[in-house]
Amino acid sequence: MKTTLWIAAGLLAFAAPTMAADARPCESNYQQGGSFLSGRSFSTWEIVPGVKPSEAFSRIQADGLKSGLRVASSDKGSGTLSFEQNAAHKGQTIQLPWNIVIEGAGKDTKVTVSKSTPPGYASGKETQIKSMCAVIDSARKK
Repeated sequence: MKTTLWIAAGLLAFAAPTMAADARPCESNYQQGGSFLSGRSFSTWEIVPGVKPSEAFSRIQADGLKSGLRVASSDKGSGTLSFEQNAAHKGQTIQLPWNIVIEGAGKDTKVTVSKSTPPGYASGKETQIKSMCAVIDSARKK
């Protein structure tokens, strides 16, 4: 059993550089700070080609509402949008903040997404990347 685990770990080590090279921009731009005990912050960004900031803003806001997020604040002119996500934590319902900045980048749009979690809140890296990339994906033309 131990041998199988070591072989699998070795294969993943060799595959990791390949996977990283093939990563989408929102995945390779991902950053995480803090710790499980002190609370964590997560962020990523990506340039969305061929989309105006106002279009991206409207799409992101609509998709956020459809997915159950609550708009905490919204300013289309400045390209800032804040959502709150209800989540269970230590037997209580808490609101996790999502902050999104949508800005022009030539003929394209740069979308930056950041989130934070309180101390002791369990969440995996893959979950955070997937959810933040989904926000960016919602800005794309459908």
